[in-house]
Amino acid sequence: MSYIELNHISKTIKSKPILSDIHLNLEKGHIYGIIGSNGSGKSMLFRAICGFMKLDQGEVKINGQQVKFGEELPVSTGLILETPGFILHQTALENLRYLAEMDNAYNEDLIFQELKYFGLYEHRNDKVKNYSLGMKQKLAIIQAIMEDQELLLLDEPTNALDKESIERFQSKMLQLKEKGKTLLIATHDDRTLQGITNELIELSQGKIVKK
Repeated sequence: MSYIELNHISKTIKSKPILSDIHLNLEKGHIYGIIGSNGSGKSMLFRAICGFMKLDQGEVKINGQQVKFGEELPVSTGLILETPGFILHQTALENLRYLAEMDNAYNEDLIFQELKYFGLYEHRNDKVKNYSLGMKQKLAIIQAIMEDQELLLLDEPTNALDKESIERFQSKMLQLKEKGKTLLIATHDDRTLQGITNELIELSQGKIVKK
């Protein structure tokens, strides 16, 4: 049994097909790259997997359980989807604590470890409104992994990151894979996934064009 099953899912919004008969079987413990230009359907695919929208047809299963619109996912999931909604007048640490405590999953040791890894520990008490775009992006990555989530869906996670930070991100993804995590990473630039994915899946106009 595949860990994630997308069984011929389709979605149309305002007469425009945004996902067209997507059929995928993804294995646990792998890194999948979802490649496509802006508007290709990458974010919508993630929304479908998370149950954030009603499908016109098809179904999504994770770990053998059907994903239902508006209901909690069957497994713990870390997510970057479009622009993270941080509370700008609060500090980075306050934001992370707030998000983790929503799931009763605040682990300060793990959060400090990730802040140090991504070079934000010295800025943990700075307000997010004073963060650069790259720092906000690192904070988004941290919030997606800080609860030791089993499944990670990361939409354009390396936006605004410099070369060194991208390399650290890649190393972290490989570490998480070694721990048995399953990762789906969407990007318009497959260079950021060089050497770390088990498989690349290309989307265009809501369809799989290369697999």
